[in-house]
Amino acid sequence: MRRYSSGMVPNPLPQSDEYARTLRALGTGVRIDTISDAGRCLIQTRAFLLIGQVNLISRGPVGVTPDDAAAYLHRLDLKGPLVVNADNHDFRGAGHIRLARAKSVALLSLSSPDAMRAAFHQKWRNALNRVEDTGLRVTNTPYHPVRHNWVTAADDAQQKAKRYRNWPLSLLNTFAAENPGRARVITAFDAKTPLAAMLFLCHRPWATYHIGVTLPEGRRRNAHNLTLWHMMLWLAARGYTTLDLGLLTGPDSLDRFKLRTGAARHDLGGTWLRLPRIRRQFPSIQVPSGQKA
Repeated sequence: MRRYSSGMVPNPLPQSDEYARTLRALGTGVRIDTISDAGRCLIQTRAFLLIGQVNLISRGPVGVTPDDAAAYLHRLDLKGPLVVNADNHDFRGAGHIRLARAKSVALLSLSSPDAMRAAFHQKWRNALNRVEDTGLRVTNTPYHPVRHNWVTAADDAQQKAKRYRNWPLSLLNTFAAENPGRARVITAFDAKTPLAAMLFLCHRPWATYHIGVTLPEGRRRNAHNLTLWHMMLWLAARGYTTLDLGLLTGPDSLDRFKLRTGAARHDLGGTWLRLPRIRRQFPSIQVPSGQKA
């Protein structure tokens, strides 16, 4: 299982203070535990009719070894079931049942402009060179629900057409309201006509790619290479260390676009379930040998 590369301070979005502020504003219970010297874990708690309290750890715990993460979860006493979308740990044998296999994300290290540009795959760099020569204008502004309605509307249409789900708009708008200036929209214009836009969520020292939309002309002119490059420069100049480009789930062209930036594939730890009552009686519950989870 792959761990973070040297120098990366782990702060995925669902474990960040910015995300905690957003959840609390929406009425979700949030608890942040400190683990050892550098580790931490954000736990979400929600109450559901008939089910009662359900707890969720997403992309955590972070900043700890696999053994420390397992020990922390073993002693964690919560009311109700616990679902863990693990960051990079395998909790087999720690009293958890695996619900889903591990996925991967693309993590891009941010450094000097020369170093970042040198890390590009040649085809990605060539596409950036071509679009830089076309004279497109690029803006970087805080997300605004009204001014950037065209971006979220285009993303909503894209979700329906490609059958995937992103955050509810209320969650994005609350993040922007609770964390002023940390939701950023990078837009590429031909004169006054927007060709493409990307929306990023900043949670120092990391940032996360959230939305990308483009018109056919923007796609033809590689406008997304330009918007992503401008965001990389903006983040690096402000001391951000890592850009999370999101899940690597396809299509292949999108995964190639992410990885050709020089991003590293980071394997997550899968989804796990702990039922407290069963755990007390049978502390070593696992998926039976040979059974697919």
